[in-house]
Amino acid sequence: MKSTAFHTSSKLPVAVFAALAGASVAHAAQSAPAASSGGWAAVGGSVGGLLLGVIQLIVGLSLAAFSITKGLQLLSKLLGGIDIWAEIKSRNVAVALLAGGVVISYTRVISGGIDAMTRSLLTLGTGGVLNGVIGLVAGVINLVVAIGVASFAITVVFRVMDKLTAGIDERAEFKGGNPAIGVIYCGILIGVSSLVSAGVTGIGSGVSLFLGALVDALRA
Repeated sequence: MKSTAFHTSSKLPVAVFAALAGASVAHAAQSAPAASSGGWAAVGGSVGGLLLGVIQLIVGLSLAAFSITKGLQLLSKLLGGIDIWAEIKSRNVAVALLAGGVVISYTRVISGGIDAMTRSLLTLGTGGVLNGVIGLVAGVINLVVAIGVASFAITVVFRVMDKLTAGIDERAEFKGGNPAIGVIYCGILIGVSSLVSAGVTGIGSGVSLFLGALVDALRA
């Protein structure tokens, strides 16, 4: 199972850039000579929107295995190297709840990056080549930021909880299978991920606006 997950996650850059290449093809198709009628132009625009939706789906599926693998690796590290799957196999409810919360949090934050990337790629159908390039660059930046923020946010939650619960040895409680601590950590992680995901989407919009304004300033 571990080797399969690693193999899948190692294909992440290929899948992402393949999706971006697909977006470029969609843009090229939309940039064909404008000799067609308005009806065919509308059809082309709808096809472009469909292709962008497919790109979002491909990127999302590519990142699914990556998110699960990365999230559980981070959790194992934060719990002192505990074997997550071994604990789940031994029916440790606390660790199972925590692992579920981490995976949900990771995917929610990264989904914000995918959404921001998709919004950036919409410029492929609404502007020229330069706007399309800006959209691609902003999309990649948004996705990278989301992946980094996801790990950082989960780590921060654990560090803060260590400070707030100085009288509780969380690692020992998780190892001992205390379901109560699993529930509270799972809830905290999911709640925090909602706020962080919104922030990631906002960063994505800001990056797109900044790059567009920068290019306009350089061309002025």
